[in-house]
Amino acid sequence: MKIALLCPSRIGDFICATPAFRALKNAWPPASVTLAGLPFVHELVRRSPHLDRFEAFPGYPGIAEQFFAPDRALEFFQRMQAERFDLVIQIHGSGVYSNPVALMMGGARTAGFVRPGDGRGCLDWAMPFPERLHATERALALVEAIGVRPCGSHTEFALWPEDHARAAELLAPLDAPLAGLHIGSREPQKCWPAEKYFEIARRLEDRYTVVFIGGPEEGAESARLAGALSRAVSFAGSVSLPVMGAIIDRLAFLVTNDSAPAHISYALRRPTVTLFGTTDPAVWGPPEDPRHRAVVAPRKELHNLPVDDVWNAIKEIEPDRWRCSY
Repeated sequence: MKIALLCPSRIGDFICATPAFRALKNAWPPASVTLAGLPFVHELVRRSPHLDRFEAFPGYPGIAEQFFAPDRALEFFQRMQAERFDLVIQIHGSGVYSNPVALMMGGARTAGFVRPGDGRGCLDWAMPFPERLHATERALALVEAIGVRPCGSHTEFALWPEDHARAAELLAPLDAPLAGLHIGSREPQKCWPAEKYFEIARRLEDRYTVVFIGGPEEGAESARLAGALSRAVSFAGSVSLPVMGAIIDRLAFLVTNDSAPAHISYALRRPTVTLFGTTDPAVWGPPEDPRHRAVVAPRKELHNLPVDDVWNAIKEIEPDRWRCSY
């Protein structure tokens, strides 16, 4: 059996879909599962025990996550149709723009989300997009609707020994324990101000080495903040995504905006304080676990979130280390 998953989404969405990947592979162990996604999830697909192949999504009109390249799109559809997939599953939003892509992939059967109130159209299976359902449950609900049994709703972020070895090498010169900070997000309205992160780092460095993580976009600012502290280092923009995950796996805790590192931390079961502004923690927040805290900004505006609110959440997930502060 050959299955294709259309998932041209960001890293957080990919991680939230891992329970569905696991359920599909458990239902059909011999199946070959191909994921069509954005280029930066390629390394995650390679490490996943539930996915077998990666295909780079070439973009399509209406799908904002990837610039549309018509010449590559034609080649992509020809290649996908030649695969003769038994099943294509669209797990990218309400399907208004992504269901035509899934159908043009030429599978014998196609499943996907549709807008509430819409019919299934040309899909063989359709499910109204569950806006209020937690992101980890959405894709799982879709595969369950086509008869696949869930294998738990916990997310995964697979790491290889070489990822752990590289993280251990980078962190070896640092004094433990390590506290992680991630100051960025691809959406500016999801970012707590850098100067407030700096105040948290300043308070932490008496008891922790502060480790800044993230992608290239926040590399310069993270390096600037780390350079102004006496006990801090930045790896933002200088390590691969899997190595960043292995670094998170060695942190005492992570303080982060609602972004990919937050979802990596949840998947690795690391204590996490996540800051929410415009996004809803009921949909994107951490699992119910005393190791995690979701801190919601007043009026959903992160610049209004006081430093003390975040500081108190840190002390709640690391109470022994801060006992003298109560």
